[in-house]
Amino acid sequence: MRGAIALAAPVPFLLAIPQQAWAQARDIGSTASAVYPNDREYKALPMHLGSLNVTLGGEARVEYDTNVYAQPSNAQDDFHLELTPEVQVTTAPGPLSAQAHASATVRRFADLKTENTEAWVIDGTLRWSPETTTSATGRVFWQRTVEERGSPESRQDPNSGPREIDSLGTDLRFRHMTRRLLFDLQGNVTKYDAVSREDDNRDFTSMNGVATVGWRVTGITFVTASAFIARRDFRLEYTPAGDKRNTTTWGGRLGVEFEPGGVLQGNLSAGVFRFNPDDANIPGRTGLSVSGSLTYRPKQRTAIMLDAFNGDVATFRSGAQSRTDTTVKLSVQQEIRHNLYATVGAGYRRSRYNGSGVKEQTPTVQAEVEYILSRNMSVAGYASYGKRTSDDASQEFDRFKTGLSFRLRF
Repeated sequence: MRGAIALAAPVPFLLAIPQQAWAQARDIGSTASAVYPNDREYKALPMHLGSLNVTLGGEARVEYDTNVYAQPSNAQDDFHLELTPEVQVTTAPGPLSAQAHASATVRRFADLKTENTEAWVIDGTLRWSPETTTSATGRVFWQRTVEERGSPESRQDPNSGPREIDSLGTDLRFRHMTRRLLFDLQGNVTKYDAVSREDDNRDFTSMNGVATVGWRVTGITFVTASAFIARRDFRLEYTPAGDKRNTTTWGGRLGVEFEPGGVLQGNLSAGVFRFNPDDANIPGRTGLSVSGSLTYRPKQRTAIMLDAFNGDVATFRSGAQSRTDTTVKLSVQQEIRHNLYATVGAGYRRSRYNGSGVKEQTPTVQAEVEYILSRNMSVAGYASYGKRTSDDASQEFDRFKTGLSFRLRF
């Protein structure tokens, strides 16, 4: 349901905090959004209130999880129901456009009541684009997210619910293209506030910026150079041991970007990052920085997608000075027939906790099929499996999930 004017956060921004469950419904066709057709038979028909377009939607999901708490032994399984209503209001297309969006997710478990949660997000976006080659976009958001059991550094205690985190922030982006050059500036400021007082050490403000310059080498292809910086200021500036917690990470990457319209679309870049803690007693580090998302379309009904990231992310684990994550995901989206879509994928995450010597590896596989009943209704079935290995045996687990979802849009 989310409109095209929404500002997409760069990959390093999204990986700056532990993985969380976002309060957002899966829209009709989202199983294979890269090949979902944009024709009259499938296109959403929003309600009109003057110059405003209003779209209502939602998803009802029933899921079975073999290891709800992501425990290394004595796994507990359960079913849960998840309801996600959503509303979006957009202005008519024009040089200046706006969008408002609200969504909530209510999750209820059959037996393990500690996992019952509510999450929500409210955001607004304003976009100015006087011509197709120039745009400026701003977005503000306020949301509560629920940390996913099994994500790095998530809670494992079955006697307490998953961690809830409130965040308030803004994204800004300016993009301009000439016949030969590309200029892209992106910035983000977000304040994260863990709801539980026990997690006060996780409250921090994140400030990020990325500046990219590109040179057009073919009609839709740019070679790019990017510089980035990320600052983390913690509410509790010192650890119990007296060490400063605030950090700055900066670096640069070289890469390639493909504009829409060809077989390839997206961007991929690689370079180096430098991690500088404020505490003089903690050594800085230099490492490999990788960021990108590419889509390859060998034919109209098929899309092959690659997402990759390597870099410094926030850590709260005792004994670790910093954390370096590597994530790679490869997926294939396919239109099987005019109203049947599927995606299959495989992913890999490695988390290295610098200072403690602990490394964790998590490969995953997943598949989903969606049957479009009409422009307003679809059903989907999915399954996923993941297995984490770690130098710390208490962090290991394996987990299988499967479920059915029913999606509506008006």
